Amino acid sequence: MARILFPNAIIRTVALLLLLWGSIASTQAQGCSQPSNLNSNVFSPGSVSLRWSAIQGARSYTLQYRLGNTGAWTIGGTITATNLTISNLLPERVYTWRVKASCSTYSSIATFNSGGGVGGNTACSSPSNQQARSLSSSSVSLSWSAIEGSFYYTVQYRRSNVSAWTTAGSVPGTSLTLSGLVANSEYNWRVKASCSVYSSIDKFNTGGTTGGGGTGTGGGSTSCSAPSNTNTNVVLSTSAQVSWEPQGGALNYTLQYRLATSSTYVTVGTVTAANATITGLQAGREYVWRVKANCSPYGSDVQFSTPFAFTGSTAAAPLNTQANLRLFPNPVTADLVHIQTEGTGGQLFILNSAGQVVANELITDGVQTLDVSRLNNGLYFVRVQEAGGKSQVQKLVVAH
Repeated sequence: MARILFPNAIIRTVALLLLLWGSIASTQAQGCSQPSNLNSNVFSPGSVSLRWSAIQGARSYTLQYRLGNTGAWTIGGTITATNLTISNLLPERVYTWRVKASCSTYSSIATFNSGGGVGGNTACSSPSNQQARSLSSSSVSLSWSAIEGSFYYTVQYRRSNVSAWTTAGSVPGTSLTLSGLVANSEYNWRVKASCSVYSSIDKFNTGGTTGGGGTGTGGGSTSCSAPSNTNTNVVLSTSAQVSWEPQGGALNYTLQYRLATSSTYVTVGTVTAANATITGLQAGREYVWRVKANCSPYGSDVQFSTPFAFTGSTAAAPLNTQANLRLFPNPVTADLVHIQTEGTGGQLFILNSAGQVVANELITDGVQTLDVSRLNNGLYFVRVQEAGGKSQVQKLVVAH
């Protein structure tokens, strides 16, 4: 059989064409950059949406994923879009994945969480504006800002002295109520969107019980401010009526008091109104009280003094009546009475014969001048509570 001989020029041309074709094929396979901006968003535990940036010139994309960081890759599919949903995953597991364009090699490896436990995804920012509102001594309402693109949110919490997190659950909305908490305890909590990692850790305190007291600043969450405009309205020998400014969003208020010489608070109880009465006090003692809303920490201490208990219009003053507490004129027949004390600082009270405080004023210098024109004629008692704790009492007769 005769052989056909091709000229060397033809052979060289064919070889050049084959080389050029191989180069074109190689360029088609690796002639573009790898996909980037790999993001993940969990639809539900076990189902995740993966997306990446488009590559110019790419005809299709191939995605691979696997459980953990080792093992064989599973091809999720070859598609023309820049997103793909993977289903039937093991929940609460960390997966790795990568994607390549038809004209590139595989991208760098990214991770995603299949929903639930530790970890997270990166398609969106973490929730912020975390708020806590105490509902009772064992329950609290948590809320946070909505995240665009999130399908649900997962909340975890733990007591401050515990390292392990408890997953409260996943909810479609931006709030969740925790129950079964330990009273008078500090907790940490965090939340993540289906497309994010967990937020920064925030804190809340569970409310106290109606009995007993504590020595710290007290429990409270932080979604509202502590009550303001605190007032001690009516003070008797054994009781005091107090009030404060209502707080928007507050469901109730908890009131505590203590002797000024003690560090232990007594909890009066929880009320829904912005006022309450403290009972069971001792006559002639210094007290402080404070109040918190169910959604706030405790406010500042408010001081007050109970008057001495007198048993009649002619009762003698039970404490010091030294000459260094002088009243003039006495009886007072005009509108003004001058009260001389041995020092400055402290507080001055005028009490009627029933022991009720009818006037009070801070002591600013050695001689105080009080207007008694509004007082009815009768017997009164002037009590001076000095800054150092010393009390003195003198009788005052008003006879306009």
